[in-house]
Amino acid sequence: MFKKRPEIKNLSPLRSSDRRKLADQIIKDYDIPVPSSSESAPVEDASSSSPSAAAASQPPTLSSLRNSLLPDSTSSARFTTTSGPNQALLVGTIYVGSHPGQDERILWFQVGKAPKMIPTVYTLWQNPNIVPLLHTPDFVVDQKLSHGSDLMIPGLVKSRGAAWDARAKKGAVVAVAGLQKDTVPMWVGTCDVEVCKLGNDLRGQKGVAVKGLHWAGDEVWSWRPLGSGGREAPEALEGWQGLTEDMTGAIKDMKLEDEEADADADDGGGVALSSNKTTEDPQSRGRDDLTEVVDVPEPTTKEVDDAFVQAFLFALHKAKADNSGPHYGFDFPIQPSHLISSMIQPHLRHQSPHYNIKKTSWKNAKKFIKHLDKLRLLKSKDRSGGETVILDIDFDDAQVVNFRPYTLPKPKLAASEAKSSAPDAGSSSSTDPSVGQKISIQILYRVSAKLVPTLLPSKTDFYSGAQIAAAVKAYIEQHPDLGGQGASSIKLDPFLANNILGSNPTPDDQRALAAGRIMRGVLQRRVVDDSNLCQPFHLVVRGDPSDQQQQQQQQKPKSGPPPQIHLTIEKRTGTKVVTKMTNLEPFFIDPQLVAPELQKKCAGSASVGQLTGGRPGLLEVVVQGDQRKIIVNDVLARRGIDSRWVDVVDKTKGKKK
Repeated sequence: MFKKRPEIKNLSPLRSSDRRKLADQIIKDYDIPVPSSSESAPVEDASSSSPSAAAASQPPTLSSLRNSLLPDSTSSARFTTTSGPNQALLVGTIYVGSHPGQDERILWFQVGKAPKMIPTVYTLWQNPNIVPLLHTPDFVVDQKLSHGSDLMIPGLVKSRGAAWDARAKKGAVVAVAGLQKDTVPMWVGTCDVEVCKLGNDLRGQKGVAVKGLHWAGDEVWSWRPLGSGGREAPEALEGWQGLTEDMTGAIKDMKLEDEEADADADDGGGVALSSNKTTEDPQSRGRDDLTEVVDVPEPTTKEVDDAFVQAFLFALHKAKADNSGPHYGFDFPIQPSHLISSMIQPHLRHQSPHYNIKKTSWKNAKKFIKHLDKLRLLKSKDRSGGETVILDIDFDDAQVVNFRPYTLPKPKLAASEAKSSAPDAGSSSSTDPSVGQKISIQILYRVSAKLVPTLLPSKTDFYSGAQIAAAVKAYIEQHPDLGGQGASSIKLDPFLANNILGSNPTPDDQRALAAGRIMRGVLQRRVVDDSNLCQPFHLVVRGDPSDQQQQQQQQKPKSGPPPQIHLTIEKRTGTKVVTKMTNLEPFFIDPQLVAPELQKKCAGSASVGQLTGGRPGLLEVVVQGDQRKIIVNDVLARRGIDSRWVDVVDKTKGKKK
């Protein structure tokens, strides 16, 4: 996760009370045993001739446990970094401190809104057994885990007859050590499966066991206040449960005999090893028997290029087989977006993130079309604005006639899409909780002291517009002298004239004061519209809005007018038009989950990045082309967003003279 150096803001010291609370929360989250009062009592030893010896002889206390987890000198700071193949933005907090006799290091970190703090290897070297310790061969640590890969199930190793640590459950934070230094954690991650229930024989099992977060060698490990460079790992540590002697002896002399051809895994990639032998006991296996190949190596650029050309030929072959006529169902000119989304992507031999236009030698659809033109498979033309379209295709070319179709991979989402389209499946998606949600916006007001208690009882409570209008109506009915019984206009009394119309009077207010009368409906709107009398607040309610009091208990109303999703259509790099979408977060929509859907529906590239000028954590989604109709009527409508809550700004139109 920290392959790239994070941007760390200024450090600020933790207050003693905050440090104790954080330490107590860590103790609770990791179920760390707390010394009892009897254990915490100091023990006097007359034989201790020095203060250091006396300190060493004292049993641990709650205070010493807190100091070991979070030293007195601990500071905190916010950080931002990117991770994963899509370079997703990560925002979090680091905690920096120093243990006795050591320099300052990053000891803990939090990512996003997750409350659980993650220890670094420096904390684990100082606090043994606070997390489960798993083991894997040293070459896995050196060649895979230290490059950001995840740990696969076949890569796990344990002692013969021993049981997995019961704490290694799905989602639990665990440490990983090699076989040479089997008591020294070198890698930290979270369990992706129930490791504690895996059993003894891991042969034939596939999948990720532990997802990596941090390791000795990444940018968090090497960070320090002045300069950079991490601290070398110790040779051995007491308190951590290592492997048995027979296990370490059986694997100590293992050598890496063959160099595997798979490419280095990126963030999120798995440890891919080979499995060719089978023995009766997994602990006595050699290096090749510990794991098995579960990941396809990253293809070369030439392989991706060939796959794109073959996919184009496959699309032409299928069109000739399914249609008739001179164009076999194609409408010319063909846009680049249609070429990639409808002709290339569905017919690729491998449905993998490695097979996309940016991984080819052409890098974009325009150059790819030019390449097909050179192969005399089609005729293309450059239009004004730099766009290249396909005018005609040679269906009788020998490459098309002699093409032999291959088996296409089954779409991974076919089952889930079929389930979601069933009548009883509902409209929600298993991967995006915002799909099918019901959203409503409630406008609330906090009234001024001028209206309390004559109209409303409290200036700290929140009231709806209907409640305020009802209060004005009740006041008129309680004062018959105003002439409000069924009349369209009423007289002004001192309260109405001074407290309402006298508050920031407008020309209409002055005319009403001069006449001494005002329309009933005008008075009701006048109270609500005046921010000096009724300060507006809003609630974005997810789910059933019928119980307003319950909704207010769940979340506090926010001041100001209700939020809007902003769509901006603008030009970039000359004539290229893009649609930028921001402010999705107040409506419980994750931009990271919207971007892939937009990419499919709009047949163009979509990206997610930090909102320019916004606070860290606010993201913007950018998609190619003017996609306002698809976004408003489809993508946002499926997520319960009314078109009135979407603000569209078109910056591509020229200014009116």
